[in-house]
Amino acid sequence: MDVWIGRVVRSISLEFLHEILFTILSELLVNGCKANGKRVFFSEQGLDLWNEKDYARGISLYKDEFGHNRKRVFLSLEKSNFFIKLSTMFKEDFIEFRVRNNAKILPEEKNRILRRVQASVKYKNINDAYRESVDNEESSGLGIVLIHILLRNSGIPNQFFELVTGDDFTEVIIRIPKQLIPKESQTRIKELLIREVNSLPPLPAQINKLILIAKKKDVTFQEIAMEAEKDPAIAAEIIKIANSPLFGIHKSIVTVIEGVKRIGLKNLESIFLALGAKKILNSRYAKQVLVWTHSFKTSMYVKFLLEEKRKHIQLLETATVAALLHDLGRMVLLSLDLSQVNQIRVLRSDDNTEISEWVEEYTVGTTHSEIGFLISEKWHFPEEILDVIRFHHKPWQCKSRNNILCQIIYLADILANIGKGKGNYFTVEPEVLEYFDIKSEKEFREMQDRFKINFEEHREEYQNLFI
Repeated sequence: MDVWIGRVVRSISLEFLHEILFTILSELLVNGCKANGKRVFFSEQGLDLWNEKDYARGISLYKDEFGHNRKRVFLSLEKSNFFIKLSTMFKEDFIEFRVRNNAKILPEEKNRILRRVQASVKYKNINDAYRESVDNEESSGLGIVLIHILLRNSGIPNQFFELVTGDDFTEVIIRIPKQLIPKESQTRIKELLIREVNSLPPLPAQINKLILIAKKKDVTFQEIAMEAEKDPAIAAEIIKIANSPLFGIHKSIVTVIEGVKRIGLKNLESIFLALGAKKILNSRYAKQVLVWTHSFKTSMYVKFLLEEKRKHIQLLETATVAALLHDLGRMVLLSLDLSQVNQIRVLRSDDNTEISEWVEEYTVGTTHSEIGFLISEKWHFPEEILDVIRFHHKPWQCKSRNNILCQIIYLADILANIGKGKGNYFTVEPEVLEYFDIKSEKEFREMQDRFKINFEEHREEYQNLFI
């Protein structure tokens, strides 16, 4: 089910809903099993489910049986004619998830569900519901409240839940809109963000000069070092980056010429671009520490991935540097100025969500990848960096020679984000897992654990690298 949900949410760029939908559908399936199991149990006990006295007597017995002998309940259920069906339907504007069982719902069960739906409105989170001791004796207890809270807090409108009943079935329908806000509002948000990108100044003159020198065919290390030394801040940054784990564990260097040699001619242009971006973005956006920290972590995970898998080692330095720049667009989305935040909040008519995080994490018609691509185009980044920034969440859309580079950063980015609710084994495109010879969830987790341990060894070295 995890793999199936992963493919569905990736198809509409709502990957952040993966774990939420898994939780919701699991809850509905368990609820359906409990409801069907109750019918089997009552039959075995010679009780009439539709008789009020029998129901009052039997429900406490069933609760005890389900709590202490759940395995036996499910074994009896497997031998019965009851079943549960999970299906999905793609509509023009939304996706439907349907959970149906072939049992008629009792009036008491239906009323209980509807009461829970009404009660969920007043709760901001599941802890509020627990504190009021919502009754969860049967299948329609806190689970229904949980479903509504999860979806509502994910930006899904109130029409997401529908209970449909018939003489021989009960069905719950969850509708997930393909777009969480109207297209006209998306257009206005996109205009706000593009205006912000257009207001960014060009890269500093000295950075541009260094980039032009680095592009020369006959350039020497000495020529680049001499030009870099004209700006003490740039010279210090080159030495700091050259001494970082990005370029391996070496003896510490102290001169610019040594730093330039260690970084390498093919990487210098990208490093200068990163320094230029840092100078502008760090002075402009409040959330730059968050982005650079994750970017460096992703860069190190790229290094671990390629060294462990022994794949595309020739791309190692290019990929580690590209990973430093892959999330530039997040700085804009996470650091919108107050006037833009208020405008977008008005468009959503919602004061309950931290808007900058919402804009970053949820699809609003313009993703941080697209914003980053606009920034990198403005600053004339090389093709491989442009592709990584644009396609690091969807490498299969990259049709250029940089497809493999995008796959590398895509996987490293997911590995680096695990623990933040942004991905797991089942959210990774299966073709990418196959390409990197990752055969199971266990193998994936063990690799992530190794990378995490290795990364923690360098935490002090990276913390101030781009801050």
